[in-house]
Amino acid sequence: MPYTDGDRGPVGLHQTTSVSLARALAVGGISRLDPGLTTVKIWDPAAGLGFAGFLLVKALQASGVEIRYRGQEIDEATASAGRRRFNAVHDAEIAQANTLAHDAFKDFSADLVIVDAPWGMDWSRSATDVKARQSNGEFRFGLPQSSDSTWLFISLALEKLHPAEQGGGRVAALVNPGALSSGGATAAVRQRILDEGLLESVTRLPDGLSPNTQIPLYLLTFSNNARDVSRGKAMVADLQTMFTTDHGRRSIPVEAFHELEFGLRTTKPGPRNRTISTRQFTRRDARLARTTNEGRQLSWRVTTYNDTAIDGGLLEARYGPNSGVSLIKEPRETVDLDPSFVFKDDSRELLRDMAAKGWPSRRLSSLLAREPGIEIDPNNEQDERRLFVPTGWGGIAATNLSETNAGGRVLVIQLDDDSIHLPFMAAWLNSEQGVASRFNAIDKGSSGNHFKALRSDANSLMRWADELLVPVPDLRMQLALAAADERLSSFQTDLGTRRASIWSSPEDADEVVSKVAAAFDDSLTSWLDQLPYPIASALWTAESAQSVGEQQRAYLRAWEAIVTFHATVLLSASRTDPGSSSETEAAIRQTLHEQHLGIEKASFGTWVVIVEKTSKYLRTALQDGDSDDVARVRRAFAELGRAGIERLISKDVVNKFKEVNIKRNRWSGHTGYTSEQELRTQVDSLDSDLRELRGLLGNVWSQLVLVRPGSAKRRLDGLIQTAEVALGTRTPFAAREFAVGEQMFEDELYLVRDGSQSPLRLGHFVQLRAAPSSAHFTTYFYNRTEGRSVRMISYQYGPESELQDDVKSLLLDFGGLVDAVADDHHGKT
Repeated sequence: MPYTDGDRGPVGLHQTTSVSLARALAVGGISRLDPGLTTVKIWDPAAGLGFAGFLLVKALQASGVEIRYRGQEIDEATASAGRRRFNAVHDAEIAQANTLAHDAFKDFSADLVIVDAPWGMDWSRSATDVKARQSNGEFRFGLPQSSDSTWLFISLALEKLHPAEQGGGRVAALVNPGALSSGGATAAVRQRILDEGLLESVTRLPDGLSPNTQIPLYLLTFSNNARDVSRGKAMVADLQTMFTTDHGRRSIPVEAFHELEFGLRTTKPGPRNRTISTRQFTRRDARLARTTNEGRQLSWRVTTYNDTAIDGGLLEARYGPNSGVSLIKEPRETVDLDPSFVFKDDSRELLRDMAAKGWPSRRLSSLLAREPGIEIDPNNEQDERRLFVPTGWGGIAATNLSETNAGGRVLVIQLDDDSIHLPFMAAWLNSEQGVASRFNAIDKGSSGNHFKALRSDANSLMRWADELLVPVPDLRMQLALAAADERLSSFQTDLGTRRASIWSSPEDADEVVSKVAAAFDDSLTSWLDQLPYPIASALWTAESAQSVGEQQRAYLRAWEAIVTFHATVLLSASRTDPGSSSETEAAIRQTLHEQHLGIEKASFGTWVVIVEKTSKYLRTALQDGDSDDVARVRRAFAELGRAGIERLISKDVVNKFKEVNIKRNRWSGHTGYTSEQELRTQVDSLDSDLRELRGLLGNVWSQLVLVRPGSAKRRLDGLIQTAEVALGTRTPFAAREFAVGEQMFEDELYLVRDGSQSPLRLGHFVQLRAAPSSAHFTTYFYNRTEGRSVRMISYQYGPESELQDDVKSLLLDFGGLVDAVADDHHGKT
């Protein structure tokens, strides 16, 4: 354990580390350690309670390696506790000393150094000693800013290694974001270390791993051995989303460490790691400006990553030709080791979408007449050029403040000229792509590492505007789209009026419906082509039923298919965090028990409970969680955009499932005679429910594609896997190639997007099996457990289409959904 109860009082938890962080240091150190070494000398310049060093020592001793360990700790009580931890280690010493001022083991050189120094510690009190040591040849990479001592510890660690000609050594260090990105003297130290070719890797770790802080941390590894490092190259890895949560504490799962170790040891690219040129660590910052048509000068800061130049070419690509945007002064270059910008940039997908439509893209900053604000200027004479944009979820962009429907802050935007039709801009910002652009801008324009917030000062709001991507098609297209959007909105209003009219004139109800129905007759049929095959095939069976009685029963079974599939998707996504999922599944199990339901006999109500509980957990993580929670939820859904995930987990979807369940129970439980007219009414009602569900889900199933994976091949740019796309009602399925980070298992079902790092593998409650001779595939849904078997049923060919399978095939899928007694029964079977 990292600490004992006795350590809490005299020492404090700020002197120790967590199991996950200690393991990260060990993996970083051992991954490419010379396997021929029989003795390993370890130096630990900020030993604390000694836990990280002790874990590393025990790991090496388990491999039969002899250890010599030397540690330093500035606090006497902490050093004493650390010595007690190492009592059983033959050759281990911990000295009480200020490492920055004094080397207690001057003649000791190391094979391996681990650095878990205080993050962001001011070293000005040690400045005299540090400068004296530098004058004697130490700290040869230079001195960082006095506000952060991280690079002083790393410098000492590198100087403590055996010389390269004697085999060299390795350093593994935990650092905070400021140590990676700050400028000035600290950046100069980073530059010199990078120029010497000593950096091996940078890995982004999940937040919340430390016992006493939520600061995001990174694992850096260095080596002065030429076989470990390649001058001009370094590995970057992103484990931000690779965590599990148990009772509020996060930890990194073992498989993530395996993945990191494999990448470091082999240097081969993986789902979350790649080798890049160290030039990609070049960040450039510049100040830009433009003069509006009113003569007002707007200025903002722009930052580029991946060694992207800030020049005329960038300005034209970013702001369009003749934008009037210019550099105020030459860009400033900084070595920024944060790997996040190498791995993801949501703006790329937005740019691809606009390019596919043939629309030029612009940054809002190049279209503004003045800085965005949060106050309405009563003296503004150009009221017609204003746009109101909420900064929170739920609000809509509008040309009238009262229409934003926002409970939070609303930004006032005034555009510069008539090249943008405001109703078009408002309508686009409320589209799925527009919402994604709005929140991408908020994320990039916000400050803070753990919880990000968009500040209200002019510089922050201009930065937000510069990150907000908007399309600028020709004005004729803008007018046409705005008019179409307005007409569709008026239709919606008219439908509401017509709906109200039937209560004042009931005798006209059929006529009112018939006038409107023609416009929607083929809407569900066209929707089938966008739906996952298990749902589409069940709905097609209902659509093609011969009698109204058969159609009513088929629609009820189709709804069972929909809710089972939806529950399977959300449950599979929630299980990407096993710790939190265990708590969610315990809540599901309790609710099922209270409602006299269970997964052993899975009814419609069972799946509704699963959807309700998992969607609540995912909504909380997405809406109230930190940046890591949001990133993990997006990874769980194969990097689907936030708007799409919000659709899948919305309360409205849960309520729709509950509403249909009530109807199903009422209609299925009615054993008396049901007239054809009553059956037709029920079918119409279920049809209306489907239309509402379509409105709630939008086109999410065409973005998150259901596939059956096949063969895979690795190329220089990553992994390419062929998969059959299981959409619509037609078989055989068409095959497509997908770029993925993790290889998908053949014949399983996945939800994937092209470029997904982690495709979502679905649980086996929904399966595609070999079909009868009349079709290529049949979908089977889990129904119930019967002794040693599970019953799987199909909604494509009637209630008689079912099969029996061994209960063992679904044991993992039951997970925490079964209680202890049922779980024990399943284990015995």
